[in-house]
This record gives sequence, C-alpha cells and structure tokens, in this order.
Amino acid sequence: MAILGAVLLLIAAALQLNGCDPARDIGQSPDLERPPLSTPASIEQLTQPKPVAKYLQAHHRLPDFYITKQQAREKGWDPKEGNLCQVLPGRAIGGDRFSNRERQLPQAKGRNWHEADVNYRCGHRGSDRLLYSNDGLIYLTQDHYKHFIRME
Repeated sequence: MAILGAVLLLIAAALQLNGCDPARDIGQSPDLERPPLSTPASIEQLTQPKPVAKYLQAHHRLPDFYITKQQAREKGWDPKEGNLCQVLPGRAIGGDRFSNRERQLPQAKGRNWHEADVNYRCGHRGSDRLLYSNDGLIYLTQDHYKHFIRME
C-alpha cells in the first residue's frame, strides 16, 4: 500500500513539473473537454415523417418541439414572413385541427383529425403534412392534401 502511495505521489509531482496541475486542469484544457454526447438535431431531421409517426403511435401526441399556429403567432411568428425558425428556433407547426371537409380521409363517429408539418426546412411552410386521428390513424400528404399515404 505504501508503494502505491509513493508511485501516485511521483506521478503527481512529475505532472506538476511538466506544468500540469491535475486538481486545477481537469475540464479546463481544450484537449480534455468532451464533445457533446449528441449534436442537436436540425428541425429538418426532427420533422421526418417516419420518426414523427412512430412517436405519435407510441405516445399518442406530437413531440414537444411542435407548436400550434396560435401559440406560434402569440410568440411572434408571421406565416407571411416565414420567420418561424428565427422567432422559435427548433420548433415546427403542428397540433391544429384538420377538418377533413373534402372527406378524403376515413371518417368515423367521434374521429377527429389533426395535422403536423413534416419535412420542414425553415422559412415558409411546405406542403408536407402528417394527418393523425384521435383513434390512431396516421396519413402523410406531400402535395398539400391532394393525395394521402397511410403510415403504418
């Protein structure tokens, strides 16, 4: 045990002689700093249709980065300016009611539809949306409600 202590003292002394104070330098030297465990995903990555659909299936709600149009407007979003990424970085529009007036999506008593932007690239909103119902149906449109693909 005494030998181990002596070895540790010698190592500490050698480090100090070389200008390294372990008690002071940990985490302060650029080469000792750890990179972040993960780089934050871009809104374009976050709003990919398949991961959003899987999240909806698992949690029965949208991921937390979605915000309704009304909530976004209250925080300064102007759809005409396409300024969502400037006003609310990392957020996308979603959660608003979809009326299904044209009856292109399946109807059932008590079924309500909502929508969420997908494949969002900042700026003005694109034409890609996920439409999801309160009873678990999920559809994708990539041409602003002209055609729908069921997401499984």
